Amino acid sequence: MYRRYTLDEIKRRIIDVLQSAGGTGLSGVELADRIGINRMTITKYLDVMHAMGLLKKKKIGNVNIWFVQIGVGDIEFPINYVQVQQKLISSILAGDEDIARRILLSVMNSNVDQVKVMTDVIVPAVNTISELYSRGKLNKTERTFLSSLMMELIDLVKFNVRPGEQKSNAHVICVAGSEDRSHMAKSAAVALLARGWDSSYIGDVGEQIDPFFDIDFQRYLLRLWSNKHGLMLVCIFSSGEGSLRFLSSTAKQMKGRVRGELRITTVTTPQLRPVAEESSDYVAEDLLALVEWAEREFNYRISV
Repeated sequence: MYRRYTLDEIKRRIIDVLQSAGGTGLSGVELADRIGINRMTITKYLDVMHAMGLLKKKKIGNVNIWFVQIGVGDIEFPINYVQVQQKLISSILAGDEDIARRILLSVMNSNVDQVKVMTDVIVPAVNTISELYSRGKLNKTERTFLSSLMMELIDLVKFNVRPGEQKSNAHVICVAGSEDRSHMAKSAAVALLARGWDSSYIGDVGEQIDPFFDIDFQRYLLRLWSNKHGLMLVCIFSSGEGSLRFLSSTAKQMKGRVRGELRITTVTTPQLRPVAEESSDYVAEDLLALVEWAEREFNYRISV
């Protein structure tokens, strides 16, 4: 008799059984018999996992033989975020881009806290790259390559996010004022998207700032939010005093010009916290603190 499994159980069982086969691979019929689910059902999941990049197949005659993709089967379930972060960093520093992507795909297509993927995996990985560069362990070219790769991996997470219940009238724009904060700004946009926010990431505008940029920035916000109302967050990430002052004061001038309730939060260095507090409603120490504050603001607004 076939037993019922959840989706995550099926994926985990398929990976476990294929790993135990010793690298020889198994057919769909063999997998169905060993796992104890319908052969038609397992074919559907095998095709889905293949499309996700979790499995590979080799056609022998009229039969598909299935194998686990390298880097996928090593993840423990339930998810150990420290382990995932370490494996991701190891694959990135080794130049194994495909393995890095498969690790994230394996995690994102499991029963995972999607915000913790950003706060406990992606951001620490970015910080590790920055630390290695500052200690002279990476040269400029290596750092540029790895930074670009991390941006691609953040996009990979974004495109595999399964947003929670969509929040009504909850909008957020994340913007970086310095290059070193661009990854965190983009990660914040993805994390809030996972929590059901209408979320956008503008990019790093630090080098675009000039005497007329405030007008340009405000026009963009007005156009983006012209027909929207509710709670509107502008999240500013910067380690530069000039861009921090400019962006936060420019955003502050928008209060009363948009239809909704505009709130401003910043993420910066401890040294610039006093500057950030001048024009911000909240100064977050890290990505998790920002997400938790945003959720509190939304819950407070709908409760009154």
